[in-house]
Amino acid sequence: MHSHTLSLFASGKTGKDWMDSVLPTLWVELCTEFELHCGVVVLKAEGEDSFYESASFGYGEDGFYYSFLNRGSVHWETLMTSKEPISFPGVEFPVFGKNTNAIGIRIHAGESVGFLLVELEGKPSFSVLTLLVLFAEKIGNEWKRGNLILPQGNQVPVSVDGAHRFFRDEISNLESAVIDFRENRIVSIFGAAGTGKKTLAKWIHQTQSPEAPILVVESLPDHFGKFEKAILEWGKEANIGSLVFTDVQSFSLGQQQILVDWWSKSGYKGSLFLLGPTEFGQEILPEFKQLLERNSIFLPSLSLLPKGSFVRIIQSIFQELCRTQNRLGLILSPQAEKELSARVYQENFVELRNRILSGILTCRTQTVEVSDLEVGKLRMDLEIPDAEDLDLRRGIEALERQKILLAMRIFSGNQIRMAKALGISRGSLQYKMKQLGLM
Repeated sequence: MHSHTLSLFASGKTGKDWMDSVLPTLWVELCTEFELHCGVVVLKAEGEDSFYESASFGYGEDGFYYSFLNRGSVHWETLMTSKEPISFPGVEFPVFGKNTNAIGIRIHAGESVGFLLVELEGKPSFSVLTLLVLFAEKIGNEWKRGNLILPQGNQVPVSVDGAHRFFRDEISNLESAVIDFRENRIVSIFGAAGTGKKTLAKWIHQTQSPEAPILVVESLPDHFGKFEKAILEWGKEANIGSLVFTDVQSFSLGQQQILVDWWSKSGYKGSLFLLGPTEFGQEILPEFKQLLERNSIFLPSLSLLPKGSFVRIIQSIFQELCRTQNRLGLILSPQAEKELSARVYQENFVELRNRILSGILTCRTQTVEVSDLEVGKLRMDLEIPDAEDLDLRRGIEALERQKILLAMRIFSGNQIRMAKALGISRGSLQYKMKQLGLM
């Protein structure tokens, strides 16, 4: 082994510093010295449940994506659980070289945290294979030094009362409304657009019926007969869970009557949430008005919240989104928090959530800075997928945005590698990025 390669092995740097500054160079030198065709090191991202390429050799600017090692696939599971090197012959697997075979070696640090994979002609010698195994152990040890691995029993518990913390100090009748909901199974939530009505409805549902289904309806059939059939089907789907109607201010008089009749006569055993603005600009049936007023909550707009409450909301949303995006190790910098709290959101709670989500998805370090929150940085118009919503097209677009942004972070914006990882052509990727406002 060359003296420079040995010096890198013996570097005094450790942990994350070693992985960031030594590993990429050392990997290139090892692959070159042992005349390997190409190779890559894939590691679990710090504090996350995602993986990224930490070092590569021989693939050129376009890179290469091993499709047979898609996360969750049979070959992925085999490699990530095997204590021995795994062979991927070029005649059976789509490898990078024309006449090469691939060898994969798991990297572990108390748990499987990645793998290294090399391609070479023929079979590796015993000495080369032994060195690669030792190198994988070295990477695992340094990864462990640079990352905090919590035991299973010490993981931070996920609390279901995030929405409650948002407004519990600002909604005086929240506790009494929840108590009434337990008995009468209905609550109306009023507030400006985007102030968190749906979020609060879901929190109430989760605290009272955590195992029951919840169905959110955001548009109604105009034809009364179709609406009558639809609401019966929605009731069956929700069963003993919750049925949530948004934008109830847009209900026509006929739709109002159908909903009132269904609630009083259908025998539905579940719960009902009615969400709308603080003021209605159209005629309301007396029976529908009584239904709305039976148990009601009014949400304050963001512009009326005290500074301390607003900061707590920002931190709660940040922690919630870090969990849903598998980025538990992220920190919101004081400057970014200040920027978020100083911004005018036009009473829009959703706009605040989407802005924080943008920062989480585009952040390349462990700290979300002001630069990650810049409007127009990627021309993003993010939305958060909602499994209970019935708007399929919007949900698909939101999920596509998140997957593309994740690929942008992992592959540093290289569209060829992004397209290969996403399983689409580069042209399709560019079309989707333009369609979704990402370029």
